[in-house]
Amino acid sequence: MSSEKEEILNRALNRQKKARLQAEKILEDKSRELYNTSLELKKVNAQLESLLGEKNSQLQGVFENINDAYLVMDLEGNVIKMNDVAEKFFEFTLEEEDVNVVDLIYYEDYEYAMASFTQLTEKGRFADYNARIITKNKNVKWVNINASVIFDKDNNPIAAQGIIRDVTSQREKQLVLDLINDTAKSILGKEDVNEIAWEITNKITGYLNTDNCVVYLINSDTKFLEPIATYNTDKINDRPKLSVGEGILGSVAKSGISEIINDTSLEDRYISFGKEKLSIISVPIINDKEIIGVIDARHTQKDFFKPEQINTLESVANLVAMQLKSALNLIERKKAEKDNADLLSKLAKSNEELKEYAHIVSHDLKSPLRSISALTSWIKMDNADVFDKDSLQNFNDIETTLEKMDALITDVLKFSSLDATVNEEDEVDLDVMVKEVIKMLYVPLNITINIQDKLPVIKGDKTKFQQLFQNLIGNAIKFNDKENGFININVKDLKSFYKFTISDNGIGIEQRNFDKIFKIFQSLKQSENSSGIGLSIVKKIVDIYNGEIWLESELNKGTTFHFTLKK
Repeated sequence: MSSEKEEILNRALNRQKKARLQAEKILEDKSRELYNTSLELKKVNAQLESLLGEKNSQLQGVFENINDAYLVMDLEGNVIKMNDVAEKFFEFTLEEEDVNVVDLIYYEDYEYAMASFTQLTEKGRFADYNARIITKNKNVKWVNINASVIFDKDNNPIAAQGIIRDVTSQREKQLVLDLINDTAKSILGKEDVNEIAWEITNKITGYLNTDNCVVYLINSDTKFLEPIATYNTDKINDRPKLSVGEGILGSVAKSGISEIINDTSLEDRYISFGKEKLSIISVPIINDKEIIGVIDARHTQKDFFKPEQINTLESVANLVAMQLKSALNLIERKKAEKDNADLLSKLAKSNEELKEYAHIVSHDLKSPLRSISALTSWIKMDNADVFDKDSLQNFNDIETTLEKMDALITDVLKFSSLDATVNEEDEVDLDVMVKEVIKMLYVPLNITINIQDKLPVIKGDKTKFQQLFQNLIGNAIKFNDKENGFININVKDLKSFYKFTISDNGIGIEQRNFDKIFKIFQSLKQSENSSGIGLSIVKKIVDIYNGEIWLESELNKGTTFHFTLKK
């Protein structure tokens, strides 16, 4: 081989060595870099694993320590996991038994729950779901739920999770407020006791979630508890009347103390009305310390009602008590008005019959009196020269007695014909009228009549007022035996009525006869002109005008009559 070729081969070999050395160096550097990178990756991976473990630990801590109930379920509703709060809230232990959320739904909220579950699967979440659940031990609770779907890495739904908050307390408070407000609004302005009672039962059944509620009221006449309104499956006619003290209802009505009966099968006082009810809540209705009725609600389940519901129903009972009492008073008033109307109708009929009878009697009595009077007068005239003085005096006495009898019949007719109605349309000037009355009366010269105050103008029947003053003044004249007699007439304005006074210095009246003088035919002193009816007429007229009449008197010193007339 020539030296030239050898040199070429040496140069190529040297280049190859240099290239290999360079490649080895690059490989060594890359290996070192890869090694360092691997170490760094191991370090980072360890950090990531540590962080992931820490994160899982934190999430588990959140799951276990969250204040609200939290659960995870599969898409069939089977509960996969729940925290301690959820187990305590739902009263289930997941390790010991299987739980499906459908079993927790309260039956009345089933449709709403299914609609919300559909929303969850279609939209991936729902918020502010508010409904009732029923626990393992059959306790009903109100919940607020926010839920969302859990997806896998391929975005496929695999489960759902939810946070459940117990809002029973808040819900109860709101229900109580709604019950009070709704009841107050519903009875506002109502006067019919049945309408008021119906509104009460309607509102209470909604609050208690029962279909059996009755309002009983105590009949003031019979003292029995009578059902007034019912909201239940039984007819109100199936509810018998109960005496106060009879059964649970009667006990509450007697004691005025509310009661809850959790199991009527253990209660001796229980009286069944139709379908058996195992739970009872009864609250008295008390108005102004008077027990006027009872609110009674029932349910077929044992232990259905809660102690706090007593306070709520007592608040409702206090709210409606005055309205019910007013309605009862209205019934009594209408009954009294009807009774009064019937009585007045009978009285009016009796008065008309009495007037007719009085006229008939007056005519039948006066006719023979006139005949006797005429015959007596003729006999007296025809035998004036035959009869002696005593006989003529006897005939005079007969004529006087006949005249007195005629006057008595006339006064009886006046008294019986005195109408009890008042004509309010006429304004009567009593000052002018009394002066006219005085002119019509015979006033002896020894008697002075003084109108000391100007008498008022008053509404009423002028004829009645004339009879009133004529009889009082006439009596004062008739029974005045003084040489200088007087009659004083006064009046006082006392706001809603006038007080009149007629006083004299006549013979006076004994106190034991004060009440007697106003009775018909009661004349305390024999007088040929006195029938004993005048003061009876006075009393009747004063009564017609809702006034009062009384007197003060002292024997031989005089009498003062006081009477009032409304303005």
